[in-house]
Amino acid sequence: MNSLISKLLWAMPICIASCPTFADESNVLVKNGTISGNVGLVSKYIYRGGVENDDIAAQGGLSYAHKSGITVGYWGSTLSYNPADDTQNHGFENNFYLAYAQEIAQNWSYNLKTTAYVYHKGGTVYADQADHRKTTYTDLSAELSYKNLTAGASVMLADASSANAGDVYLSIAYRHALVQDFIFNTSIGASLYNSHHDDSIVQTEQNFALSEIRLGVSKAIANTGVAASLDYVIGGKDRLGEAYKDNLVFGLAYSF
Repeated sequence: MNSLISKLLWAMPICIASCPTFADESNVLVKNGTISGNVGLVSKYIYRGGVENDDIAAQGGLSYAHKSGITVGYWGSTLSYNPADDTQNHGFENNFYLAYAQEIAQNWSYNLKTTAYVYHKGGTVYADQADHRKTTYTDLSAELSYKNLTAGASVMLADASSANAGDVYLSIAYRHALVQDFIFNTSIGASLYNSHHDDSIVQTEQNFALSEIRLGVSKAIANTGVAASLDYVIGGKDRLGEAYKDNLVFGLAYSF
């Protein structure tokens, strides 16, 4: 029975990024705003082409959106590594964010967000006495949306163990309603790497790289608040020019 349950969980995951598509149906109205959240599983956690968890990952988030357009929130995920300890095969990523969104005109909107990425027991990475970097980092992002098309850019604000200050990630995402309430989701992401801060911890071999291409479908399951999705992630390259593998990601999530 346990084996059957494990297979079912593995076969019904979700790309958490698809959750906002369904979250509006179950937001909790509170004074001057709404509270929403989600919990779910993904067969793999892929972030900008790279594998953050190569096994089933538990993920979830909670946010409060004020009527002024300001949103504060949290999102987290289990990892298959610890960024500060190579001997560990597990960890946890915590994202704390503050955002501001408004409509510009009919069908047009923008969203500004700053996110702090905090890793459980992440600490600091040392290469030698001279070079050391914190695993925690913060970025600033901006998105511009027209109907179901969104273009975005985010920039690293300080050096970290995984990136340099000034690294920029560019993305374009599009979703489209299909028959039987399925949603087609696709996105493409590319990285502009800043090599001026390289040291013994972070090195850059190429300044521009396609990071990933995503093609997927998602579907809300009746009126349960549960959504399922299937994404095929075509891997690009990292800052060293090494190729990411392609990945098939299944998921299941409950939004409230």
